Amino acid sequence: MGAAVPPGIPLKFGHANIDIRAGAGSARGLERNADTGAVFLLTAASRGLGLELAKQLASRTQGHVIASCRQPSKALELQALAQSHPGRMTVLELDVTDQASVDAAAAHVAALHNGRLDALFNVAGLLGDGRATPGPERSLGAIQRDWLRHSMEVNVIGPVMLAQAMAPHLRTTGQGRAKTPSVVVNFSARVGSISDNRLGGWHSYRMSKSALNQATKCMALELKRQGTWAFAYHPGTTDTDLSRPFQANVKPEKLFTPAFTVGRMLDLCDNMDQQHTGGFYDYSGTFLLW
Repeated sequence: MGAAVPPGIPLKFGHANIDIRAGAGSARGLERNADTGAVFLLTAASRGLGLELAKQLASRTQGHVIASCRQPSKALELQALAQSHPGRMTVLELDVTDQASVDAAAAHVAALHNGRLDALFNVAGLLGDGRATPGPERSLGAIQRDWLRHSMEVNVIGPVMLAQAMAPHLRTTGQGRAKTPSVVVNFSARVGSISDNRLGGWHSYRMSKSALNQATKCMALELKRQGTWAFAYHPGTTDTDLSRPFQANVKPEKLFTPAFTVGRMLDLCDNMDQQHTGGFYDYSGTFLLW
């Protein structure tokens, strides 16, 4: 979708593809990565894309990484990663469906990082396996109220409330705070695109990701006034627990590793400009229609 449009050329809806070719990195992205005072917060860091993101942030940036998850005591690989980067990584307990937990995370940033946050990565997501869970629902009749509500809590309400709580810390303009623009990345999915929906099904997941895309657009318009950019990210089908029950019909070349999709997302962060804020992008930097 839009793949034939050269990078950097504005599209119909005012957004441009993000050029992630070698050597295209923006000075802003390089500055953020090299800043030892920068602070990066991510959710769902105990496994899958979140764990891979924690690894890549630790190696790709010089700042402090706050890797959050619901049960840090059980996140053994994440704990080991933090121990291998003493002073540069904190493992934080955070449940995005619990407002008290979200508020506590914001208080942590305020108290231990001088109220500074340079990037927020909303990675946590819920799909279901079609067997032990009600989702993803393949028909209208399969929708269950509790599962629909839970999907919304994890996939859209949690990320929105976390962005709200962190917005003051993401500010980069005013009161002498000017620095490299901060970034919010909301992990979405192409199935959240209404215009791309030709098969139906997966009701709660599609609805929640569509809502997350709208939320991303809204927050981007507001937060750009404080020097914060935001975009929704479609990582493609990645080999994680979330997609594993649905990989049977995926072509091998279309099944990506977490290292690939996380690396591409960070490339987008490093190469985006203000014209890209509020957009919906895939792993190639292509702007996707809503």
